[in-house]
Amino acid sequence: MHAGRRNFRAVWPSLFATSLGLTAFLPVLALYVQERFRIDDPQEVAFWASAIFGAGPLAAACMGPLWGAMGDRYGKKRMAVRANVAIAVATSLMPFAESPVLLLGMRVAQGLFAGFVAPAMSLVTSQLPPAVHGRAIARLQVAMALGSFVGPYVGAEVAGVFGRGALFWIASVASAVSALRLQLSAVEAAPSAEARRRSFFGGFVHGSRQLLQNRVFATLLALLLLMRLGQNMLEPMVALFVAELGAWPFLSRLGGDDALAVDRTIAVAFGVLAVGQWVCTPFWGRLADRHGPLRCLVGLSLGLAAVLSATALVTSIGQFLLARCAVACLMAGSLTLAYAAISKRVADEHRTLAFSLVQSCIQLGVAFGPLVGAAVARTDDGPDYRAAFAAAGALCGAAGAGMFLLRRVERRLTG
Repeated sequence: MHAGRRNFRAVWPSLFATSLGLTAFLPVLALYVQERFRIDDPQEVAFWASAIFGAGPLAAACMGPLWGAMGDRYGKKRMAVRANVAIAVATSLMPFAESPVLLLGMRVAQGLFAGFVAPAMSLVTSQLPPAVHGRAIARLQVAMALGSFVGPYVGAEVAGVFGRGALFWIASVASAVSALRLQLSAVEAAPSAEARRRSFFGGFVHGSRQLLQNRVFATLLALLLLMRLGQNMLEPMVALFVAELGAWPFLSRLGGDDALAVDRTIAVAFGVLAVGQWVCTPFWGRLADRHGPLRCLVGLSLGLAAVLSATALVTSIGQFLLARCAVACLMAGSLTLAYAAISKRVADEHRTLAFSLVQSCIQLGVAFGPLVGAAVARTDDGPDYRAAFAAAGALCGAAGAGMFLLRRVERRLTG
């Protein structure tokens, strides 16, 4: 318990800082691409923004299981530090990209060597009793939520003074500070004796086979991927949708030009997600420990389906922001419940690998969701974001129905 608390105190601020840095530039990535590379076609902007936004998570999804297996074999702390250093280096190079292709390549490099959430979560939960995993993961999610809340506002104000290119430096410095905090404060959990006996690739193959042969685990991974596809279909295009609806009148009256008012409105649209996580994530963690995370995931997915479908009908920026508030309350529990559901179904010797597989599914959703969204929204007359919102709701609904059936099957198998 002492080591678990110490790691919690080291990981919490590192997750906060890294999330702050990443969300300083990701919400306005589409506007950065449009301005930096002088692209006038809105559909081309949507394509490049979606591709660049999703390239990092896609690369991380491919490499995540290998990094997870290395965490189980060589140490979780090492992997958490390495991931933050990788983010710091990659984001420091992004302002120098002279074309969308180069920026895309840098996002790929960032993703290949990043993946900080899974080892950080595993570092904490590996030394805490399973009965408190839901609450511990929820509190770590709060750290990420606070960083995600502060990041867009910091980004909006910094961009107004120094330009949007400076936002990448915020991400780089924040990740470097996170790596230093972990290196100085976290306590390494010793790998299991079984992990030390096997070679790295032998342990990776054995662990992956053991996990994926569990039909409940494998099916849950697929359903989590489906849910995350729905959740992330519109995220890189939210800035464009807000620009289409117009700035929130309240923010327009605060001063500055129209572009700054739009940037501030975008910050609010992403900030409410962070506030929702801050307020609601502990609630979802308590529900997970009390009623079971998989049952809670069913309700969360079906709720997201209803709200995302309703978002397709909004006619003003005020209505859109209200819908984002409802989405925020639901999305607050998605990661916590996913990790908690997996944590209760795997042994500690494969925990980092299992968390990495979950993270890979989540990142695949982040990577391909925007591309699916851009394809659904594409029309001859310009992007139709409302159709993409409706499609996102349908995917979340399908995931919720699948989780409901999976829970019944699991109960039958376990007697």
